Amino acid sequence: MQFFTLGVFLYYMNGQPQETKIWFENEEDCWSVIMGSDTLYDKINAHGAWCEVSGIPSNIVKPKLRPW
Repeated sequence: MQFFTLGVFLYYMNGQPQETKIWFENEEDCWSVIMGSDTLYDKINAHGAWCEVSGIPSNIVKPKLRPW
């Protein structure tokens, strides 16, 4: 089961430390934005980032309807 994941990005703007948080559908998507090339991490010139997996499922498995 996959869970929503919070991506946290640290960067500086006008010499002041900033923090941005973005929700992703799963942990893999979050890490691909952090570790990939030419991504948001690179564009904001971030100096730190990590992913925090929540306990909230991003895809719920629905039970199958039974004929009885």
